[in-house]
Amino acid sequence: MRGVWIFLLLTGWCSAQEDGYVLAGSVVNARTGEPVKQALVTAFRFAARGDAGDGAAARPFRGAVPAPPFTVSALTDASGAFRFTGLTAGTYNLSAQKPHFTHQPTERALVRLESSGKEDVRVELSPLGTIEGKITDQRGQPASSVAVLVMQTSIVDGSRQTSVARSVWTDDRGMFRAWDIAPGRYLIRASGRGGNTSTYMSDDVPSSNGGFDGFVPAYFGGPTADSATPIVMEPGTEARADIGVIVQPAYKVRGTIANFGPGGVDFALLSGEENVGTGRVVFSRTSGAFEMLEVVNGSYTLRAAQGGKTVAEIPILVQGADVEGLRMTLAEAVQIPVNVRIVGQPTEQEKESEDGDLALSPPGFCMVTLHGGLGSGWSPVMLGLRQVGVDPAGGSPVLPGRYRVGVSCNGAYLVSAAMGTTDLLANPWITVSPGAAPATIEVVAHHGGGTISGAIKLDQEPTGKNLYVLAVPRVSTREPALVPAFEQIGRQFSFDSLAPGDYTLYGFSSDQVEYRNPEFLRGLTGGESVHVDEGASATVTITRLVQ
Repeated sequence: MRGVWIFLLLTGWCSAQEDGYVLAGSVVNARTGEPVKQALVTAFRFAARGDAGDGAAARPFRGAVPAPPFTVSALTDASGAFRFTGLTAGTYNLSAQKPHFTHQPTERALVRLESSGKEDVRVELSPLGTIEGKITDQRGQPASSVAVLVMQTSIVDGSRQTSVARSVWTDDRGMFRAWDIAPGRYLIRASGRGGNTSTYMSDDVPSSNGGFDGFVPAYFGGPTADSATPIVMEPGTEARADIGVIVQPAYKVRGTIANFGPGGVDFALLSGEENVGTGRVVFSRTSGAFEMLEVVNGSYTLRAAQGGKTVAEIPILVQGADVEGLRMTLAEAVQIPVNVRIVGQPTEQEKESEDGDLALSPPGFCMVTLHGGLGSGWSPVMLGLRQVGVDPAGGSPVLPGRYRVGVSCNGAYLVSAAMGTTDLLANPWITVSPGAAPATIEVVAHHGGGTISGAIKLDQEPTGKNLYVLAVPRVSTREPALVPAFEQIGRQFSFDSLAPGDYTLYGFSSDQVEYRNPEFLRGLTGGESVHVDEGASATVTITRLVQ
């Protein structure tokens, strides 16, 4: 009897395998078209118990019990082929990965198994690139042990940002090589002698005999980031970036840190907004004494921070001699009070629902965020979701630094935003000083607003690529807005809660749009003009993209 049950179970399992769908194809090099062997291919599908297997990501319904996503993986063979069998109906997201390759969102394959299997799916992997070069001084001699930063530039929330994608060091020949560089736009910087903070438990830090020369950080193509020559990396690009630096006498900066806790302290030497320090620092966790090496002549801000929770800053001037006797006290992050006032709300805020309960008509709300500052990079610091009233505690604690204030509203449009005497609509940048109580951010919004909707319709429609629409208000103190026009929904787009007034709409093939740069906005031509009235909707069709 037991053998019969095993036979029936095996028969049922085999039938399920035979009745299931086949999903097969190949992984190829996006640049050369050659097969990629030993790549890990993953088929992913969301599911919910009780779904009909229609392939769409399961929508929540009353009483539904979420089920774990379905995932299956396999390695490609020598010809780059993969094969999955026994799959149920549905839409699968296929992705692949392999060392020294990357995949872009457009290189993932969405495959719908509905009435038959698929055996000719093509998944592309983009080969990563390399950047190499040589660092020499003004005499043409190689500069060894130099930290070289590969800095990626991108547009985040309409502003151009730079982040370190890779750091390498030169060898004794002054040569460097950075590998596995993804497609993008990069700046290459010779950033000083390689090193980091050395921590000691003694009361004093040992004085270094080295560090008698250094150089101001230099970029490939120019002395500053603004004059540098960017390197545009395509899949598999092999780029060259040679940099010349001017070696000059260097000095030491010494002092003590107070109010520090367990753990190390991070040091930065700022020239404007750029960190020009080498990172070569010795620090005593007992007394707080520190010594920074290889600082060349110049005017700087010295910053010390611990754990992203405390920070201290002090201006220094290096002028032909060591700087001694600095005293810095770490200050904690502060709360920024936020006051949001929404005017024009409906006079009747409450109404009776059918079951007799009281329900609120949806009010508008605004969200205040900060972008930038020490410890957050360009990740936003949320000060909170506000409807009406003052929140003296603000939101997340804010470290001293320079930030751009962002205000986004839903169900309302922004009328004014200020912090003390600073009009944040005219100048959204603020400085949070150590140990100083910040002024309240005052936001006024108006309930309602207008809507612009439409679609992008082009003579030659790009496939497999998202498009975007930028709405630029005629009034310069109002912020532009960028929204997607996805291919899956017919390139439709919509802007909500807009202030009444005139707008110009532009189509773009990428979200890398520097719309917070006034010079960029002044250079835009063409576009579709539209007027928005309070509570009204306008319709626009975009027929061309900005090149």
